[in-house]
Amino acid sequence: MVWGNCGMCEKKIEQAALKVEGVQKADWDKEKKVLTLSYNPSVTNVLAVQKSIAAIGYDTEKVKATDKSYNKLDGCCKYERDK
Repeated sequence: MVWGNCGMCEKKIEQAALKVEGVQKADWDKEKKVLTLSYNPSVTNVLAVQKSIAAIGYDTEKVKATDKSYNKLDGCCKYERDK
Protein backbone atom coordinates (compact mmCIF):
# COMPACT_ATOMS: atom_id res chain seq x y z
CA MET A 1 0.00 0.00 0.00
CA VAL A 2 1.11 3.50 -0.85
CA TRP A 3 -1.11 6.37 0.19
CA GLY A 4 -1.86 9.29 -2.13
CA ASN A 5 -4.78 10.88 -3.98
CA CYS A 6 -4.30 12.08 -7.51
CA GLY A 7 -2.49 11.87 -10.82
CA MET A 8 0.29 14.08 -9.49
CA CYS A 9 0.77 11.60 -6.63
CA GLU A 10 0.93 8.78 -9.15
CA LYS A 11 3.67 10.49 -11.11
CA LYS A 12 5.73 11.31 -8.00
CA ILE A 13 5.34 7.85 -6.45
CA GLU A 14 6.32 6.09 -9.67
CA GLN A 15 9.31 8.42 -10.18
CA ALA A 16 10.54 7.82 -6.62
CA ALA A 17 10.33 4.07 -7.17
CA LEU A 18 12.15 4.28 -10.51
CA LYS A 19 15.01 6.24 -8.91
CA VAL A 20 15.93 3.15 -6.89
CA GLU A 21 18.67 1.23 -8.67
CA GLY A 22 17.35 -2.09 -9.96
CA VAL A 23 13.73 -0.97 -10.45
CA GLN A 24 12.68 -1.28 -14.09
CA LYS A 25 8.95 -0.56 -13.87
CA ALA A 26 6.59 1.05 -11.36
CA ASP A 27 2.82 1.45 -11.70
CA TRP A 28 0.70 2.92 -8.89
CA ASP A 29 -3.07 2.38 -8.87
CA LYS A 30 -4.59 5.42 -7.14
CA GLU A 31 -7.93 3.70 -6.49
CA LYS A 32 -6.45 0.61 -4.84
CA LYS A 33 -3.36 2.39 -3.44
CA VAL A 34 -1.23 -0.47 -4.76
CA LEU A 35 2.20 -0.10 -6.34
CA THR A 36 3.19 -2.82 -8.79
CA LEU A 37 6.93 -3.14 -9.34
CA SER A 38 9.29 -4.91 -11.68
CA TYR A 39 12.79 -4.98 -10.17
CA ASN A 40 15.98 -7.00 -9.92
CA PRO A 41 15.98 -8.64 -6.44
CA SER A 42 19.76 -9.06 -6.51
CA VAL A 43 20.10 -5.25 -6.70
CA THR A 44 17.26 -3.91 -4.52
CA ASN A 45 14.19 -4.85 -2.50
CA VAL A 46 10.71 -3.60 -1.70
CA LEU A 47 11.83 -1.92 1.53
CA ALA A 48 14.35 0.25 -0.36
CA VAL A 49 11.58 1.35 -2.73
CA GLN A 50 9.24 2.13 0.17
CA LYS A 51 11.96 4.24 1.83
CA SER A 52 12.42 6.22 -1.40
CA ILE A 53 8.67 6.87 -1.62
CA ALA A 54 8.41 7.84 2.06
CA ALA A 55 11.29 10.28 1.59
CA ILE A 56 9.11 12.36 -0.76
CA GLY A 57 6.13 12.43 1.62
CA TYR A 58 4.03 9.34 0.98
CA ASP A 59 3.32 6.74 3.65
CA THR A 60 3.77 3.13 2.61
CA GLU A 61 2.83 -0.15 4.20
CA LYS A 62 6.12 -0.42 6.10
CA VAL A 63 7.66 3.08 6.05
CA LYS A 64 5.93 6.24 7.24
CA ALA A 65 6.96 9.57 5.74
CA THR A 66 8.28 12.20 8.11
CA ASP A 67 5.92 15.05 8.93
CA LYS A 68 8.41 17.41 7.26
CA SER A 69 8.32 15.54 3.94
CA TYR A 70 4.54 15.03 4.10
CA ASN A 71 4.01 18.76 4.72
CA LYS A 72 5.90 19.55 1.48
CA LEU A 73 3.24 17.77 -0.60
CA ASP A 74 0.86 19.89 -2.68
CA GLY A 75 -2.57 20.39 -1.12
CA CYS A 76 -4.27 17.97 -3.52
CA CYS A 77 -1.75 15.27 -2.60
CA LYS A 78 -2.29 15.39 1.16
CA TYR A 79 -4.17 12.34 2.32
CA GLU A 80 -5.60 11.43 5.71
CA ARG A 81 -2.79 9.94 7.77
CA ASP A 82 -2.91 7.52 10.68
CA LYS A 83 -1.70 9.08 13.90
